Amino acid sequence: MGESTPAIEHATIWQLLAPPQLAELLAVSEKTLRNWRNDSKGPAYIKLDGGAVRYPMRDVYAWLDEQRNASVRLHAQRAHEMRPVESKRFLDVA
Repeated sequence: MGESTPAIEHATIWQLLAPPQLAELLAVSEKTLRNWRNDSKGPAYIKLDGGAVRYPMRDVYAWLDEQRNASVRLHAQRAHEMRPVESKRFLDVA
């Protein structure tokens, strides 16, 4: 995806990223971003007059945080499912 641009290196939460900038930041293709928009996935975006798509950086940060939290929850769930089940032994007391 090339060298990082100053716009990405100095992004603030109020900045709007164009799809090529976000694609570079996330290391995905612009087609992936388009598919995410069509499937209601990925970071929130806005459409400006004329149809230009922009991604508010604050929404990108929020989405990335959600992805991390979902990953942590999934990892914890899998670890719990993989724990060996303690067998309960019942002793016959006569």
